[in-house]
Amino acid sequence: MKHQTRQGIGRNALRSGAARLLSKQLLSRQNGAALFISLMFLILLTLLGLSAANVGILQERMSGNVRESNIAFQTAEAALRGIERRVQAIALGGGGGLGDIPNWNDFQTDFGVARGDCSLSMIEQGDSFDTLTWQTSPDVPEAEYVITELSGGFSGGLVVGSACRPLHSEDSGKPGAGVYFMIMARAAGPAGTANAVVQSIYFWPI
Repeated sequence: MKHQTRQGIGRNALRSGAARLLSKQLLSRQNGAALFISLMFLILLTLLGLSAANVGILQERMSGNVRESNIAFQTAEAALRGIERRVQAIALGGGGGLGDIPNWNDFQTDFGVARGDCSLSMIEQGDSFDTLTWQTSPDVPEAEYVITELSGGFSGGLVVGSACRPLHSEDSGKPGAGVYFMIMARAAGPAGTANAVVQSIYFWPI
């Protein structure tokens, strides 16, 4: 009986040892799987973080470009309105502070502008109409302007002006009633990455 008991104990010990060994092997395999899964999750989270960072950088650049364009446009628009106020002062008999304003005939000769090219789209302009002679705005120093009177010039004894102004307007050759002006203003944003050019055909009756 003792011999059988010892054999039973031995078998039980072998079984217990085999079970412990198998349990350790399974646990070791499970630990390896957990490490692999953890690494995969870490890689996915890293990729998500990098993607979010790239999206944030792109949105920041886009908002910066929009801000730059808006500032350039607002600066050019402010300069344009300032010149229009000075033309109004001239029409009302004041000085205006704009010096000699060329007429359309001279403007065509100087810059090779077609008579009906009201937007100046046919001249070599680049992004900011660099072939024109720009002057610093007296009201907005960050902007520049170009102005011409849409009148002046004679052909066959008749007054010839620009096709960009109404036909009924007078062509006195001097600022005043019935005289139209083409005014352009341009400006760049603070970083110099955006430019804006605005234009108006301006008339102030008296």
